[in-house]
Amino acid sequence: MNELFDKILLFLSSMVIYLLHDYSLYAVIPAILTVLLSCLSYYFEDDRMTLYGCIVYAAICYFIPGYIIMLPVILYDIIQSKFQAFSLIIILLFIINAKHYTLPYFLFAALVLLTAILLKVKTVKLNALQTDYNELRDTSSSYSQLLEDKNQSILKNQDYEINLATLNERNRISKEIHDNIGHLLSRAILQVGALLTITKEKPIYDELSNLKNSLSLGMDDIRNSIHNMYDESVDIYNQIEQIIKEFTFCHIDFEYDVTRPLPIDLRYCFIAITKEALANIMKHSDATKANIIIREHPALYQLIIRDNGSISEQRRSQISLYLDTSEYREGMGLRNIADRVKNFKGNLNINMDDGFKIFITIPVKR
Repeated sequence: MNELFDKILLFLSSMVIYLLHDYSLYAVIPAILTVLLSCLSYYFEDDRMTLYGCIVYAAICYFIPGYIIMLPVILYDIIQSKFQAFSLIIILLFIINAKHYTLPYFLFAALVLLTAILLKVKTVKLNALQTDYNELRDTSSSYSQLLEDKNQSILKNQDYEINLATLNERNRISKEIHDNIGHLLSRAILQVGALLTITKEKPIYDELSNLKNSLSLGMDDIRNSIHNMYDESVDIYNQIEQIIKEFTFCHIDFEYDVTRPLPIDLRYCFIAITKEALANIMKHSDATKANIIIREHPALYQLIIRDNGSISEQRRSQISLYLDTSEYREGMGLRNIADRVKNFKGNLNINMDDGFKIFITIPVKR
């Protein structure tokens, strides 16, 4: 855009000077030639095409010396390029056609040429600054986005750490209640029971019975609370991460895409299936890599466990037979997996192409 403004300014200046010295009907011809060659230079965006246009117009100027006043408009495109040495062609034309120029015309032409050079140098520097500014702005935006993503990741990890610490603290408190208060209440219930066996008086026996019932109810409430606290402290992501750390047979990639907490029974199910599947990989596979994926969808949960190991023909035929009959032989880990999935009214699919893949879907309870 800056080049366009510069060329318009040069064109208007040259045209005014030219019209002051030529009032003929054909004075519009150099203007048309200049616009045409400039447009061709913009269209092709090639320095060689610009050079050819300059040479053509310079040849015309050789025969019609007055047209030289418009030549700086065309030379503007090759200044600061690899063909800028050809801009000296205007000096050669001045020398050849010196007798055809008056001193004012010569000075005006030289002034237009100098203006073209200064405008081109200024525009090149301005474009370089604009490019540097755009790169700096893009880099700054990129760094800002990276910093924002990093902050979001830190906040997410912080939330996860807080949640994990909370769950661990719940687990610790539930164990302490079980070990301390639970044992005290159990001992108190036994002592009251012992007193009931030796008490003969009816009022005292009734009061001790009421006391024992109250202690038993309290014990049941504490037991239920402890179980609930412990169940809530079971973090499936952390549990499977721990299983993966202890699994050294092959590398495992774990992907967990769940936003809401899974039901506690489903957590235990997925953890047990994961253990069973990894045990099968160790026993029956030569895999070097495995994947565990847990995903949540609006209507179902998914558990995918796959490896890149090969399967012997004998075991492939056995599994194929079991898949066709939907009956898994006793002692097979697949039977345990199938039974667990069946309890949740889910679907189990097994694929043996390009490794071994277990695909489990569990419907979400509404």
